[in-house]
Amino acid sequence: MTSNDPDRWLFYWITTGRLAILLCGAYLLSSHFADASKEAIRLSLVLGGAILLTIIYIVWYRKRGLKRGLLYTQTILDVILVNFAVFWTGGVGSPFVLLYPLAIITSCLLGKKKGGTISALLSTVSYAVLCWIGGRQGNSMVDAAYRFFINMAAFNLIAVLGIILARRLQHTERELSVARVDLCRIEEIQRHLTNSIQSGLIAVNEREEIIFFNQAAVKILGQKINNGYGRSLGELWPAGAELLKEFRVSGQSKRQEIGHTDPHNPSKLLGITIFPLRDCQGQYLGYGIIFQDITEIKAREECLQRMDRLAALGEMAAGLAHEIRNPLASLSGAVQFLEETAQLEPEEKRLLQIIERESGHLNDITSTFLLYARPEMKKIQDISLLGEIESILALIRQRKGLPEADLKIDVPGNFHLHVDPAQFRQVLLNLLLNAYQALPDTGGKISVEAREEGNQLVLKFSDNGKGIKTDDLSRVFNPFFTTRPDGTGLGLSIVHRLIHEWKGDIAVDSFQGKGSTFTLRLPRDIN
Repeated sequence: MTSNDPDRWLFYWITTGRLAILLCGAYLLSSHFADASKEAIRLSLVLGGAILLTIIYIVWYRKRGLKRGLLYTQTILDVILVNFAVFWTGGVGSPFVLLYPLAIITSCLLGKKKGGTISALLSTVSYAVLCWIGGRQGNSMVDAAYRFFINMAAFNLIAVLGIILARRLQHTERELSVARVDLCRIEEIQRHLTNSIQSGLIAVNEREEIIFFNQAAVKILGQKINNGYGRSLGELWPAGAELLKEFRVSGQSKRQEIGHTDPHNPSKLLGITIFPLRDCQGQYLGYGIIFQDITEIKAREECLQRMDRLAALGEMAAGLAHEIRNPLASLSGAVQFLEETAQLEPEEKRLLQIIERESGHLNDITSTFLLYARPEMKKIQDISLLGEIESILALIRQRKGLPEADLKIDVPGNFHLHVDPAQFRQVLLNLLLNAYQALPDTGGKISVEAREEGNQLVLKFSDNGKGIKTDDLSRVFNPFFTTRPDGTGLGLSIVHRLIHEWKGDIAVDSFQGKGSTFTLRLPRDIN
């Protein structure tokens, strides 16, 4: 017998309730037998027997459960006990005759049809015997017969009604058990469903007190929402409460985007939709707030928009650069011819040198435009990563005006890439040159690290330079964006375009005054 047996509490209530009724009846009749010590002793024996049997029933039930042996023993002993109580307190005229229906109802509830039938049969036979004994002792046989038939009808009617009631109770218990299982299953499904969706969900009542939230809400908003049941939404999430107030005023449900800051986590951008909760009659129960962390989605959208802008700008730049290069070549040739053939004053030579120098600068810019807009045909080769980095560093050291740097190269010698060497050198040159140009005059440090993550190669270029302003981080890969007066703003744009053409990814982390880190994720085999 387990603690979940549906008959457990029914058995205890019936057993103890029957004893309580017997004790109350004995107390009410105690004044009637106050002067009759013999009847009082007999009544005490009946009550003592009832208490003893109740204890035996409970112990038996706890050890073996409600088996047939306990049921039939209890039914028979209950009727015998009632017979003694009735016989010793006046026979057929005893007020304890009412205990027969109590025994029958008990047997019906616990033993169903068989228990009720046996109890009704024993009670009828027992009461018939008591009526016959009463008739033999001088009582009127007509009165005894009348009492017998009336009570016999009552006993059997009670038994029939008790059996019907027991059957309906059993049927109801069965339906309730099935409904309870279904309800538990539905609750389990609902719990897993709400906790499995990636969107946060919070439900509040009309007083804007939180009545439900899922695990995604805790993940997005932080642990402070974890103890939010019954607390005000405005106390735990002021921005959400403000949007809810606006919705209650306007009544219009529309998706909104707001920022969310958490001291323990990075800032997030949330997409939020608020909707009313109604019952089947249309009455308001509260409000639901569903929200998502769209920070990465927005970043991808901005990246795609940037790439679209860059592609359009690249096409324009390619056409413009092509149109400019021919006049520049003619201009540069004319200047060189004049320098070699014409008799010029020193000031005139200086002006021609300026023209030639600036023409060369413009030619470099147009060449960069063309590299950005229309990269040359790829020549895929197998290259050594460490060898290419050392080659580019040797080239950079030849440049004048760059500060000294403490270099740390953590790149295994066996790392190779299948890529176009010229394009890859362009990426390395731009990133390393950008790191050098950001260094302070003294104490500069640059580190290059490489590691494998699955099928990807991760490259990190770090420096301890001046860093990038927070407002400029989202624009560093835009064409023409530069913080240097002599910069074209195309170096990082070219890097960004090439990396994405290789199906890779590039990200930058920077803190003003502390330096920057560019992280590249590249496939090992670049087509």
